[in-house]
Amino acid sequence: MAKSIYSLVLDDDVIALVDRMAYAQGASRSALINRILAEHVGYSTHEMRTRDIFRQMEYMLADTLLPMLGESGDTTMRLRSALSYKYNPTVKYTVALGPEGGSIGELRVQVRSRSDGFTLMMLQFFRLWAKLEEAYIGRTDISFEPGRLTRKLVPHSREDGRIVETVDGNSIAAYINALDGAMKAFFASVDDAKAAAAAAESYISDYVKNNEVIM
Repeated sequence: MAKSIYSLVLDDDVIALVDRMAYAQGASRSALINRILAEHVGYSTHEMRTRDIFRQMEYMLADTLLPMLGESGDTTMRLRSALSYKYNPTVKYTVALGPEGGSIGELRVQVRSRSDGFTLMMLQFFRLWAKLEEAYIGRTDISFEPGRLTRKLVPHSREDGRIVETVDGNSIAAYINALDGAMKAFFASVDDAKAAAAAAESYISDYVKNNEVIM
């Protein structure tokens, strides 16, 4: 959406209240005024649509992941999950939405640990997940390194591969749930490589089977 600079004459008292509201919501003055005007004229901005998506995601993921309060913005949502493994390491998920090269955004997964053994096992999971995606979804834009995975989100129809222009939070949440569930299942059986791989595979298999829109 194109944006331009406009000159407006406004009451100082009004701006003071707008600034107070913007600070409380973690938004800029321009972003808040733009949203208020859009709501008044019945227009849905990208930020407004994104917030609706994030609200849907938070509801869908309530049983498995927790939002990281104070760390999300108009176009990003951050969540965390804990693995039932030594020291219960935290997994951080960041969903960044915005039109970019045919995708609606990207998912970033980050895990920090001082344990070299855990970091290596997480890297093994990332490699496994990339292979499972290629087998069940096809070639995806996914990259990883120790402690970090990045995945472009490209919603498309399971039936014919057609790109889906309008996506809701449920579709994104379903993919994150599959990834998070596979990761937890993998580490629950990490001492048995075959069992760990099979457990992770069951999640992506169910994800593809049960969702019409695939990321």
